[in-house]
Amino acid sequence: MTDQSPSLSLLIIYRLTGAFGLIGFVWYFWAEGVRSAAAFALGALCSFGNLWLFDWISRAIAPGIASRKPWQAGAYFTRYVLLLGIGYAIVKALGVSPLAVILGLLVSAAAVLASLILELISQLLRSRTSHE
Repeated sequence: MTDQSPSLSLLIIYRLTGAFGLIGFVWYFWAEGVRSAAAFALGALCSFGNLWLFDWISRAIAPGIASRKPWQAGAYFTRYVLLLGIGYAIVKALGVSPLAVILGLLVSAAAVLASLILELISQLLRSRTSHE
């Protein structure tokens, strides 16, 4: 199990999301130009917002919270419909390839995976040093 508190893990994920978004923006700006970089950045911003909304909704519907509201559970699904619509609008408005927006929308997923890998590596290193 992890030694990190959930709030520290979430902070790491937020920072990794921002870092991946910045790296992707710079890469797209260098390789594809301003429009593709803007499309990636807007996708990454939506991904960051989705991560925040996921955290907020998860806390709102978690067991132990006295007043759950049905719309909060509905918002859990509705956010994906909104992301699809926003992604479509970005592609149409900027006239760019959908790949830049899709990769931007996947920034928070990449951050979660990177956080998981970093935590596994740190646990592995800690267990190796404790056995020596």
